[in-house]
This record gives sequence, structure tokens and C-alpha cells, in this order.
Amino acid sequence: MKLIEKISSWIYPKKEIDFDNREFEFCIVGNIIDEHLWGEEKIIKKGSKQFRPGAKVYCMPEFGGMAHESIRVLGKPRKQKRLINIIINTRLIKNFRTQKVYNPKIQSEIGSHHFYWTNRRSESEMKNLNEMVEYLNTLTEEIKTA
Repeated sequence: MKLIEKISSWIYPKKEIDFDNREFEFCIVGNIIDEHLWGEEKIIKKGSKQFRPGAKVYCMPEFGGMAHESIRVLGKPRKQKRLINIIINTRLIKNFRTQKVYNPKIQSEIGSHHFYWTNRRSESEMKNLNEMVEYLNTLTEEIKTA
């Protein structure tokens, strides 16, 4: 057995995380904001550098010590069809909500993330996710146009 396989089996034991037999995973999902102010001149920008406005992103909050100013997301970028995994500013995401995810690629990414390790289908975990969603929705800074 290779050293990397030993380490990964120690960190992610197969008993706790069985990706093959899981129908879905709960995840925090959001959309990229339409317009926001950028720079000292307060230029109006659409979307973010990586994502177009309204793009769906799967969120993995892991920077709690910094009041969740930044958040790790998984989503499809502007000009590619593959998924990217990056860290962006939380104020660029709106409409946070909890959803079931059925895509196996996204499920494996979610399952390997420490925020979603245990009790991903229990009532207490849904309560924790919904509390996190309520907090994250207060951080959005979208420009409201009439």
C-alpha cells in the first residue's frame, strides 16, 4: 500500500464515508450576485472574475475564524465546462440555501470536506446547516437596481 493511500485511509476511513451507497448529500448552495461595487473608484462589476452572474456554486464554509469573509466554493466558471474549486469573497454570493446534491463528482467533493464529515442526513445537521445559511445570507452586498 502506498504512503498516500495509507494516509488517506487514516484521514478518510471507508467505514464513515461510503460514497457509493449514498443517494444524495445535503450542501449549502448559493448564486453569484449580479452587480457589485469594485475598487476605490466604486466601479460596477457584474458577477465575479471566475463566475458569471447567477451561477450556482456549492459552498464549503471553512474559514469560521475570519467571520466567513471568504468561502470555498465549487462551480462552473465563465468559459469552461469543468468544475473549479476556489476561494472567493462571501459578499459575492447571494441566496444561500440548503439543497440535496445528486451529482457523484460533487458528492465526493462534499463528502471529503471536513465541514460535511458526520451526520450529513440527520435533523441536527439540517438545523446546523440552516443556521449557517441564515448567517451567510446577511453577508451579501449586492447592488439593488430598480
